[in-house]
Amino acid sequence: MKQKKTYYYNTIEDEVEHDNIVPPKIDKNYNYTQKNIFSKFWAWFYYRIIIFPIGWLYCKFKGFKYVGAKKIRKCKTGFFMYGNHTNKFSDVFSPSMLSPNKKPYLIVNPKNLNVPILHSSTKYLGAMPLPDGLEAHKNFLNAIEYRLKQKHGIIIYPEAKLWPYYTKIRPYDDQSFRYPVKFNVPTFCITTTYQTTKRGKCKTIIYVDGPYYPKPELTFKQNQQELHKIVFDTMINRSKLSNFNKCNYQQIKEKNDD
Repeated sequence: MKQKKTYYYNTIEDEVEHDNIVPPKIDKNYNYTQKNIFSKFWAWFYYRIIIFPIGWLYCKFKGFKYVGAKKIRKCKTGFFMYGNHTNKFSDVFSPSMLSPNKKPYLIVNPKNLNVPILHSSTKYLGAMPLPDGLEAHKNFLNAIEYRLKQKHGIIIYPEAKLWPYYTKIRPYDDQSFRYPVKFNVPTFCITTTYQTTKRGKCKTIIYVDGPYYPKPELTFKQNQQELHKIVFDTMINRSKLSNFNKCNYQQIKEKNDD
């Protein structure tokens, strides 16, 4: 039997897979939306002809199962979707499988633009790096609004750090939930679970819940908090269906000074 990999951490906010990737600075000059004809064609070709087929084959080969995917396909507007961050491959490909007719856009850490091999091509996959500075943030929000008007989904992994095959939901704040309130669009959540098959193997089952809408009777902040609570609680409940631990996680206990 293959030995399980063990990840060590001090706090729940730690990186457990370290890399030496230096994130670029996303300033006011960063182009979030490729609007000229050549960039648009390359983005379409790169995503539809190369990446989407690879993602489809990967998810098919791995036997991924989606529960509730029709909820996404029935949505006639742009939307936000939140998920737990547990797989470097499926977290990229799964949103595309849920909404095959509309390319999803992922809000990511800028260091994703410097991933080996892919580099700047990552933006053609739909990556929207978090901005630096007020003017860059304005461009970022304009890009989000532009994609929502095109009825695309915006994907957020609020846990931020990747913890491979982790079966619980890590605490995250409500900051990113201001987006669906600001733009008044529905919110979905996807919870990736790892469950044991009859043969004792690991099967990835992804649950889709929602849509959840901002309530007109609540204030902006109340809606932000309400959406956070609904999504977090839903993901907690779904995560309880995981019963296969592919990796071990061990907290490093700090020694008391003598």
